[in-house]
Amino acid sequence: MVKIAAVGRAAHGSLGTSTEETLVIRHPHGLHSRPAADLYCKTREFKSRVTIQKLSRPELPELPLSLFNLLRIGASHGHRVRLRAHGEDEHAAIEALTSVIEHTRAAE
Repeated sequence: MVKIAAVGRAAHGSLGTSTEETLVIRHPHGLHSRPAADLYCKTREFKSRVTIQKLSRPELPELPLSLFNLLRIGASHGHRVRLRAHGEDEHAAIEALTSVIEHTRAAE
């Protein structure tokens, strides 16, 4: 199981409200290809704009959540990432995406 720890949740944003979740990646292999693909597929179910930022390297920009960007950020064990959604179903999107990360099985 991909284990994460939710660090916090806030609602704010410069262009209105957004919902975000800051997570610590707890899986020993990090956010590798399988959970990244699952996360991307789940994102497509929502109308909200979803972004991800690797907080463990603050110089990296906040990026639209895509399979390429998920693999590009290289979120490994212990890294902090922030998921942010802005739109009509932002709360549901963040809840679902957090759940995907929590329930993805690691490749044996």
